Amino acid sequence: MTESEVEAAWRAELERIGEKQPSDTLDSGSTSKTQVPLHWFGDEVEARRLRQEHAHHYLRWTFIAAIGAVIAILIAEGLALLH
Repeated sequence: MTESEVEAAWRAELERIGEKQPSDTLDSGSTSKTQVPLHWFGDEVEARRLRQEHAHHYLRWTFIAAIGAVIAILIAEGLALLH
């Protein structure tokens, strides 16, 4: 098996058993076997971090837009009362 086939096999196995168990897989003791799960797990952690960062960015801008809308409504009501 080539390195990419081994990595693909590890990826498929880890996706099958879930991301909570790579530490159990690491106990087998082989360095070459542990590098692939660590690499895969690192990719998953990075992907999760990016999703959380995007969600936080979206939430922040949605909140700012809502506050801006409330301020605009208050200004419009204030101007309506002056007429």
